[in-house]
Amino acid sequence: MYGTLLSISALLAGVFAMSLGFGLQATLLGVRAGIEGFPVTVTGFIMAIYYAGYIVGSLLSPRLVQTVGHIRVFAALASLASAAALLHAVMVTPPTWVLFRVMTGFCVAGLLVVAESWLNHASTNTNRGSILSVYMVTSLGATALGQLLLNVAPVDGTMLFILVSVLVSVSLVPMALSSRTVPTLQPTARMKIRKLFERSPMGAVGCFSTGLINGSFWGMGAVYAHTAGLDTRGISLFMAMVVLGGIISQWPMGRLSDHVDRRWVLAGLAAATAAASLGIATWGGVSHEIMFTLGWVFGAMAFPLYAISIAHVNDVLDIDDFVPASSALLLLYAMGAVVGPFVGGAAMDAIGAPGLFYFNAAVAIALLAFTLKRLYFGHAVKNADKEDFIGLPRTTAQALEMAAQVVETANREDDPAQP
Repeated sequence: MYGTLLSISALLAGVFAMSLGFGLQATLLGVRAGIEGFPVTVTGFIMAIYYAGYIVGSLLSPRLVQTVGHIRVFAALASLASAAALLHAVMVTPPTWVLFRVMTGFCVAGLLVVAESWLNHASTNTNRGSILSVYMVTSLGATALGQLLLNVAPVDGTMLFILVSVLVSVSLVPMALSSRTVPTLQPTARMKIRKLFERSPMGAVGCFSTGLINGSFWGMGAVYAHTAGLDTRGISLFMAMVVLGGIISQWPMGRLSDHVDRRWVLAGLAAATAAASLGIATWGGVSHEIMFTLGWVFGAMAFPLYAISIAHVNDVLDIDDFVPASSALLLLYAMGAVVGPFVGGAAMDAIGAPGLFYFNAAVAIALLAFTLKRLYFGHAVKNADKEDFIGLPRTTAQALEMAAQVVETANREDDPAQP
């Protein structure tokens, strides 16, 4: 385990720098759009279009890697993402930012494909789950720290955009200098969304709903905080508190779902997400302390929804179907994340800053209602038939494939008769 971590330390350093830069960029763009006077609905569209690029990148990047190799793809995409970060500061108009956000989403998806396939190659069947957990903490931890970098320079200047560009460029260095054997990226099988919904309605709806909730927060959370009257320091702290809540709760919620029906955990998380969202919408403008506290609760309840939804899918599908299903799950999440910031922004434009969290509350309540319906009319999975929970960040299908391999390995250990 420790030897593997040492061997991938350069890769994790690159992932850390990359996540640090992109974490800062997402918050920076939301705040800067408000300063520039972009309409809230326009800002929502700008932030949402990132996921359109992400979808395209997730679909095309594996083919690019197979054609020209990991290092060349990573270098090209890191350079393009670095340039896009700088261009945001040079051409500050909605149409150009739409273009740059699509470019960024495409690049991030490709960078994650390279990083995660390399991670998969470096790990073994016995330590892959632990390595994936370290990767998750590294990625989300850097994203949380990225929020705090908002304070190192004026938001209305160019220095923060330069910092994002530098961090993304630095992430290229460990990968480019790595002496490890280049991994082979296998084509990822796919499953149609309709077939996935037929096999696991709860998992499909859970992933799409999580995309709506988390996507709207990542896209418009900083805009909400700015509109609610927080200064730059307050905005960065609010965003960091939400992310930290999500980091801390992943494993406890996941382990709880290993011992009870995961749908009850999803129902509880959805109810708590709705309550926290309504609390922020109602009292967030009254007290910043209340806003930060409820923001932590919101992150702690909303962020695990994705991983537990995937764990539920894993419980009801055969192992051979999980990797094909991973692409459909990621696509469903991304589709929700495209819609979320746009609708959340429209809600803010209609009723003010609280509209974002009223929208999140509405989605969480709808998810709760669907989950309760499945609890009473669906089929329960016995604890003995469950696979172990594996915490997952919102990432590419490569990490989901890694998780599938962990589960397959565990099954073989439990049943020595399997080949």
